[in-house]
Amino acid sequence: MAAKAKSDVRSRKEAARKALKSCRLCPRNCGVDRTAGERGFCGLSDKLCCFREMLGFNEEEILTPSHQIFFSGCNLRCAFCTVSEWNEQPEAAEHIDVDWLAERIEYRIGQGAKTINILGGEPTVSLPGIIELVGHIDSRISVVLNSNMYYSDIAAELLEGLIDIYLADLKCGNSNCAKLLLGAEDYVGIVRENILKAYQHFDLSGESDLIVRHLIMPGHFDCCLKPTLDWLAKEIPDVKVSLRTDYVPPAQANSAPRGYPSKEDIEKAEDYATKLGLNLIK
Repeated sequence: MAAKAKSDVRSRKEAARKALKSCRLCPRNCGVDRTAGERGFCGLSDKLCCFREMLGFNEEEILTPSHQIFFSGCNLRCAFCTVSEWNEQPEAAEHIDVDWLAERIEYRIGQGAKTINILGGEPTVSLPGIIELVGHIDSRISVVLNSNMYYSDIAAELLEGLIDIYLADLKCGNSNCAKLLLGAEDYVGIVRENILKAYQHFDLSGESDLIVRHLIMPGHFDCCLKPTLDWLAKEIPDVKVSLRTDYVPPAQANSAPRGYPSKEDIEKAEDYATKLGLNLIK
């Protein structure tokens, strides 16, 4: 974390909390006063709610072992979400004290964690609490923001310099699939713009890194995977790219693909990324 960013955590937290009074932290622009207990699309008030913390080994190799801290609440409704219950009723999760979390971080570092992985849900909908937490984390360990990148300009500005590694999901390649699978027709353009901002900050400052993830889904090669990889190859060809193979079909029938990605799906995706010269990581 940049020294300047570390020094103004308090002012950033205050600015983020002020933004909750007419919430504009994400493109939903709900405008509710979350500090007064009102709730918008994400279902959260101003409380920081954590439903799981654990030492994880399922992230990319350069991040693992990773202390994963899961915050409830999300601004998307992914048809294939594996933690949907915590997004539909986010405040069923425990309201968390940041000092307690800081103690857990020290414990997990002692267990071998080499990164602190902030995820959800979508962590940026809890921005004041996330900023406060990051301020408690020692600079000797990297902070990872595991995000769907569907956040507003104010969120992007308040995060700049606080995050060591952006772990960015880029789930869809067109507005139709984004509407059908995520419930956000404007998703692709907004997320691509935020990924470019994160990349530009890394490129200019050298103080943060960026990994772009794409989840391989059966039947979505031409509509989602191919345009996503084409865009990355054109705009940021040297960025680290992770093709995730851990798609899990939902138990209930909906708009999401019903099967797991096949060996052929995975090989086709990896071959195409290699053909484009992308920097694939595992």
